[in-house]
Amino acid sequence: MIDLEENKRELQNLKTKYLSLDKTLDKEKLEDRLKELEEKTLQDGFWNDVKKANSILRDIKEVKSKVISLNEIKENLDNLIETNEFLLVENDEEMAIDLVRSTNSLRENIEKLETKMFLSGKFDRNNAIITLHPGARWN
Repeated sequence: MIDLEENKRELQNLKTKYLSLDKTLDKEKLEDRLKELEEKTLQDGFWNDVKKANSILRDIKEVKSKVISLNEIKENLDNLIETNEFLLVENDEEMAIDLVRSTNSLRENIEKLETKMFLSGKFDRNNAIITLHPGARWN
């Protein structure tokens, strides 16, 4: 039998992680940044500097991805918490199995967003060249 109380605790932990991400990423600030970037694309001569235009479009894609991820996580989290509460009253084994799967999937999505957040610095989107030398040792 599925332990719905344990799943409820897991969902509360995920909610805490989500709130921390939401605070760190500052969704309102992201949405404002997205509007600002989209307004730049509407300016006359936007495509005159293709390199700058591509940079702005890349920024739009990155910011939009974060906003969409935050919105999807929030919606899924709310639905799963509500479903968990329902299943604590009305025990349905099949729904409980689906709930646990969805909770695990949500945890993975939150972890992906956390990773994306940590890798969103100024130079993190740049490529890196690594050279390996066989036989080299650390002293």
